Amino acid sequence: MQAPRRWDRRAIGYTGALLFALAALTIALWMRGAGFYVLGLGERVDHPDFRVLGPASPVGHGYGIFGTALILTNLLYLLRRRLARARLGSMRAWLELHVFTGLFGSVLIVYHSAFQLRTPIATLTAVSLALVVLSGLVGRYFYGLSPANAEMRLEQGLGELERAVGGLGARTGDQLALLPAPSELVRPSLLGALSMIPTWRREAALRRATVQMVTRGCEHELGLLPAQRRALRKIARRAAHAATADVRSTAGATLLRSWRGLHRFMALLMVLSVSVHIVTAWFFGFRWVFGE
Repeated sequence: MQAPRRWDRRAIGYTGALLFALAALTIALWMRGAGFYVLGLGERVDHPDFRVLGPASPVGHGYGIFGTALILTNLLYLLRRRLARARLGSMRAWLELHVFTGLFGSVLIVYHSAFQLRTPIATLTAVSLALVVLSGLVGRYFYGLSPANAEMRLEQGLGELERAVGGLGARTGDQLALLPAPSELVRPSLLGALSMIPTWRREAALRRATVQMVTRGCEHELGLLPAQRRALRKIARRAAHAATADVRSTAGATLLRSWRGLHRFMALLMVLSVSVHIVTAWFFGFRWVFGE
C-alpha cells in the first residue's frame, strides 16, 4: 500500500537533484565567462575570452559539440518507445534520461551561442530548440498528471476512512462505484483533449463531493465532537484526492498522447535546423578539433 508514496518521494528527490545540477551547471558556466557574455558584439573582439568562449572558439565550440551530442542522445527515447517490449530498462528511467539530456544539452547550446544569434540559421536552430524544450516540459507535466496505481490509491484512501469510522470506507466506496467512469477519447487530437479539461474537472469535483457528502452524513449520524470532525475531515480530504486519481490518470494519459505529435514535429524541425547549422559551419571551416 505504501509503494505510491515511496515513489512520490523518490520522484521529488530526483527532480530536486536535477534542478540543483542544472542550476549549478548554468551558474558555473556563467561565472566562467560573465565578463565576456555581458559585452556587446563589437566589444567582445578585444576581450581575452573572445578566442576561448566565442561560438567558433575551442571552448565555446566545444559547448556546442557536447550540447548537440546530448540532444541527439535525447532522441533515443523515441526509439525506446518503439521497442516498448524490449528489455532495455524501464520507460520511466528512459523518460528521466530524456529530460536530463534535453535540459543539459540546451544549456550547453545556449552558452555555445554566447547569447548572440548572428545568422538566420543560428536563429532558426535556437527557436526550434526552445520549442522542443518547452513542448517537452509541457509533455512531462502531462505525464506527471497520471498517478501510478490509481486503484491502489483509492483503496488506501477508503482504508483510512474505514479505520477512522467502521463502515465509512465501504459506504463511500459504494457511492463512488455508482459514478460513471472518466470520459475518454479513442483517438484524441490536441484540441479535442484540451476541450475535455472542463469535463474532467467536473468529474473530479463530483468524486470529491461524493466523499465529502458521505463523510458529512456520518458526522451527523454519530454526533461527533468538533475535534473529532476536524480529524475525520482531514482524512476525508486525503480520500477525496485519492478518489480523483482515475480521472487524473485518464486526463494525463489523453493529454500526453495528443501532445506527443506536436513534440515530435518540433523535434524533427530541430534536427533539420541543427543539421543545416552543422553542415554550414563545417563548410565554412569551423571544425573544432577536427580541422587541419
